[in-house]
Amino acid sequence: MNSRIIRTALRSASLLLITTGFIHQADMATVQGEAIFNHALAVAKNDGYSRYAQYDVVVTFTNGAHHTDTWATTEDMVHASVYADIFSQQERANPTTPHGVNVGLSFGLQDADQRSPGANNGTPSTDTAVSVPLIKGGDTSDPVGPVAFAVDQNFGFTDPRPYVVVQEGETFSSRADGFTTIGHTGVEKDRYIVKLADTTGNVAHLLLTPLRDSTRNRLRELWVETDTGYVRQAIVEGVGNRPPISEGRFKVTFVRVQGGTYISTIQSIDTIHFGDDDDVTDLRFTFENLALMNTSPKYSFGISTPEQTLHDP
Repeated sequence: MNSRIIRTALRSASLLLITTGFIHQADMATVQGEAIFNHALAVAKNDGYSRYAQYDVVVTFTNGAHHTDTWATTEDMVHASVYADIFSQQERANPTTPHGVNVGLSFGLQDADQRSPGANNGTPSTDTAVSVPLIKGGDTSDPVGPVAFAVDQNFGFTDPRPYVVVQEGETFSSRADGFTTIGHTGVEKDRYIVKLADTTGNVAHLLLTPLRDSTRNRLRELWVETDTGYVRQAIVEGVGNRPPISEGRFKVTFVRVQGGTYISTIQSIDTIHFGDDDDVTDLRFTFENLALMNTSPKYSFGISTPEQTLHDP
């Protein structure tokens, strides 16, 4: 047999073996990644959550000067309702140009029915309110403005749920008395292609590509404990529902508290461009002073109208 033909055949065989090996490795990365992801997903779906959460969202960033605002927030986790103060703690301490007005606000505690701790997977109404400021703020040095974040959101790890930003205490209380959907039937479609990138100790690093609805299924990378299935960190494509923050890449860290997973920090990876001359760097949302409870803050009357609300879509 011609030696040239033999050499060509050997090269083709070697190339086939190498290619087959690459394909096998790629398949294994997908199989392993999906197994780890599905384990973590099953753990998340069985997490237990309190009825309500109170916490502070601390917003810090740099756009020529360092800026800090702290927003007191309450969430009804059963009904996915978020109520945030329109005045930051810094504005209350040093009033300048407020973002809005509160009228006749009173505060107390009301006993609440303890409903299913797994209700975090429910699907409440999608009638997100529209905000109209009573007083427009004049501080153009703060392009971020007031925020209203749900501390239990996971950016499309579990099936995305519609959160509602509530603008009055009365509405917040009335939603708490409504019915709650705690589950749904039907076949759940895959939302990501998942591959295992690497494993360090007991933490697996997963790469995710959304198969559909990328503005709600926002996970792009995930770090998961392989033994417990707990999610530690994530890279997400956008947070909130307002550009340009909804289009940037962020690193999210999570913390386990009383059987549930909650956001600890959201940190921008790249510069956020709010305008030609308004670049924001080191944008960070830190969730502090988390208190979980089964009694609800009761607002008997009030008007609380954020200038711009930022929340999970």
